[in-house]
Amino acid sequence: MNASSLSPPIRVIVADDHPIVLAGLVGILSSDRGIRIVGQAEDGQQAVELIRKGGVDVLLLDLAMPGRAGLSLLRQLLDEGTDLRVIVFTAYEPSSHKERSLAVGAAAYLAKGIPPQEILDTVHDVMLRPVPKRTASADEAPHTQLSLRQYDIFVRLVRGESVTDIAKDLHLSVKTVSTHKVTVQKRLGANSVVELVRYAVHHHLVPADE
Repeated sequence: MNASSLSPPIRVIVADDHPIVLAGLVGILSSDRGIRIVGQAEDGQQAVELIRKGGVDVLLLDLAMPGRAGLSLLRQLLDEGTDLRVIVFTAYEPSSHKERSLAVGAAAYLAKGIPPQEILDTVHDVMLRPVPKRTASADEAPHTQLSLRQYDIFVRLVRGESVTDIAKDLHLSVKTVSTHKVTVQKRLGANSVVELVRYAVHHHLVPADE
């Protein structure tokens, strides 16, 4: 890439708690002369500490790591690095979490399993665009405070899936899913699945006719 020889390499930190995935991402990114790996993290706290040291342009972040994770971690990292571009790289389905991540301030959202070249292209692309602005209302909306698992179950309930089907698909017990359902309803001020659907439609989380 000719442009990379004319400008400093993009300084990247990779954060993922799976060693094989972490090593794979580092290998992919290191193959590009326009990118330099400046740190690796296996949990949220390590990622925060690396960002605090400065000298980082892009963070490739897995939302589901041990300890503090999800949108709470994303917010903290963006607060620590005001010029930081965060690329969310996760196994969670984009339809459930992409909009929330971008609203909070992520520069891009990638699902695991995409071609290596798309990862490289995204790193370069986010550096060509201004640092994303955070949407204040996104921080205030109750659904943004749900954990990744809770939000996933919330979306599935809204789509009409039963607790039993959700438990089977997510490899959880029915009791665990039922507990999450109660928590989600409480946090969103809903007394039933019907009210969860109304909440989702009101906040434009699903089409009105879904």
